[in-house]
Amino acid sequence: MKFAILGSGFGLYGYLPALVAGCGQTVFLPERYRARLRERDDVRCFENIVNWSADESTALENADAVVVSQRPADQANRIRECVSRSNIQLLLLEKPLAPSPEAAFDAIDMLERSGKKYRIGYNFRFTPWAAELNRMLRSAAGTGYIGIDWQFHAHHYANDLQNWKRSVSAGGGALRFFGIHLVGLLAELGYDNVIRSSVAASRPDECEAWSATFVGPGLPECRVQVQSNAAGRCFSIDWTSNVSGIERLVDLHDPFEANAGIPGFDQRTGILSDLCRDLIDGSAPSYPWYRQSVRLWDLVERMC
Repeated sequence: MKFAILGSGFGLYGYLPALVAGCGQTVFLPERYRARLRERDDVRCFENIVNWSADESTALENADAVVVSQRPADQANRIRECVSRSNIQLLLLEKPLAPSPEAAFDAIDMLERSGKKYRIGYNFRFTPWAAELNRMLRSAAGTGYIGIDWQFHAHHYANDLQNWKRSVSAGGGALRFFGIHLVGLLAELGYDNVIRSSVAASRPDECEAWSATFVGPGLPECRVQVQSNAAGRCFSIDWTSNVSGIERLVDLHDPFEANAGIPGFDQRTGILSDLCRDLIDGSAPSYPWYRQSVRLWDLVERMC
């Protein structure tokens, strides 16, 4: 496949090595990304391997697949552009699809009407712990609940950056940018309702912490907590039952710690390669739980 990558951040240090080194694909990049690529020690080795195009539009003209890794508001507009191009058959999109659930529903509608094959970067599904959690949920018996605790010091807080990732209205924050990973995973696992949700922040239009409780048919209650401005970092999953007490299922520093990346690149490149292969080789045009993930997101926000 010939992929255009739109996005000079994670698009370069995440998806570029995943597509080229991980999946052996041909990549087209806009010329204006060259300076950014040269600045990074990890990916400048691709400068003479990728195909350089005059601009984003030309890169899309040369491709038959696209990775969109841009701000949520920009991505929503890119989806509209890409589905209108007859040569673009595959789309790989970042989460959240758009800044708000309402706009994400519109994006899902556009994608479904187009008939094109697409994937969304809900990457937790490719982790070993997600597979183990799925097995555990299917065998869970009796009363009890799952507790997921994710704490970290986000880059924008650690470096006091005023960027879109800390702005809720732009699609950032502990829920819309980070917690959405868990919303997507829980939607795939069968959770379909929310009975509690709350957010906290010290500044307007920010969300430093989010917690919620999810339920689903035949599934134990799942209590989620995400803190993006925490002093330390951890990612843990506990199973609490009336019979055996608390059992620690997952105990990591971050959700991607246990994954094997491509040596020399970001630790998430192994998972991104899995995502790309699912787009390229998978038989499903998309997944029904994508829409369910937006519905869950909408329910979560309505309860905050």
